[in-house]
Amino acid sequence: MHWPDLRGEMGRILMQERLAMPWGQVGFRLRESAFLEAQIRTIKYRGDRWLAWHWGRWLAIGCEDLPASMDALVLVPIPLHWRRKWDRGFNQAEWVARGVASVLKAPVESRLLGRTSHGASLTGMTRKERQRKLEGTYTMSDGRSTSPRKVLLVDDVLTTGTTFRMCAAALEDSPHEVIGALALALA
Repeated sequence: MHWPDLRGEMGRILMQERLAMPWGQVGFRLRESAFLEAQIRTIKYRGDRWLAWHWGRWLAIGCEDLPASMDALVLVPIPLHWRRKWDRGFNQAEWVARGVASVLKAPVESRLLGRTSHGASLTGMTRKERQRKLEGTYTMSDGRSTSPRKVLLVDDVLTTGTTFRMCAAALEDSPHEVIGALALALA
């Protein structure tokens, strides 16, 4: 490979530092490669679902030491607000999660979390600005998957970790346990 493959121990350490979660995995660092930045832009802004799915498979193949048995594991993509999803035509995190699921044989529960507000992109914001903007944005959706599950949150890009932390907080009072997170890229 011509880029730093962060899957494995290095990716786990980076995720744990950013998220303070027991387990995490990241695939690659975005700023290392114009090629990888172009891949993410193609997924997000050109709607290439299959590229997201293939990258999700690649990410899953490098996952080591998953923190839960597969029978209790569920993959939960970070939700988009319905307006953003409508604009893009899909949720890129859901397609990364589907790629991961095809390797891990774990279900994807894309409706476990919801996003209640729509706002401008968080790109360029500091950790504190992101946290202030996202406070109360994510909620557990009513009537979904009531049996307790071990949740792995999935997103395409990790910047400060605020989104992952807010989604984990939204599930705190649920029967589910967030055991970690998967991110394709580290910004």
